[in-house]
Amino acid sequence: MCFPLPLPPAELAHCRRTAALSQLLAGLADCSEPEVRTISQSALVHDIGKAAIPPSILYKPGPLSSDERTIIQTHTAIGAQALARTHGTMRTAAVVALQHHERLDGSGYLGLRSSEIHPHAKLIAVADVFDALISPRAYKQPWGISHIRTYLIEQADVELDGDIVRLLLDHMEQVLALYPGAIRINRAIHI
Repeated sequence: MCFPLPLPPAELAHCRRTAALSQLLAGLADCSEPEVRTISQSALVHDIGKAAIPPSILYKPGPLSSDERTIIQTHTAIGAQALARTHGTMRTAAVVALQHHERLDGSGYLGLRSSEIHPHAKLIAVADVFDALISPRAYKQPWGISHIRTYLIEQADVELDGDIVRLLLDHMEQVLALYPGAIRINRAIHI
């Protein structure tokens, strides 16, 4: 698949932050170094399918219509298709691109449930949600840490992997070190 435009800068920044946070969480979860690398690389391209979504939908300041929501949800399948012919680590990235909006309770885009979701997609989903909440978006202001903490606690073991949520919450100081001042990652992502 060929994308006419690169990933928009705001989405690329989100992918970089999600990769850095995923790398941190994978390391804290005692994943092997090769697995940490795979997770980080997968997170870096998890939203690559958004390059095919019209900016008018991607950056719409208000709520999406039903049709627009359907269009934005295609980014997971588009991303998976774009990465499907890759090898090695990037094969996992294709699965993560497809499944990063899946939820343990089956409420995600595809309706997959807990054991049907790849473990890397579960970890990256937590990082993706955290970054989406703490970062400004066209349709919302960034949430405060206490609001994020409450939300993540509510979603642990319901929509999001509880072990990863607890890991993030238990290491909030390290997590927030990835977000100094403005939303920027000031540490290298080792891929």
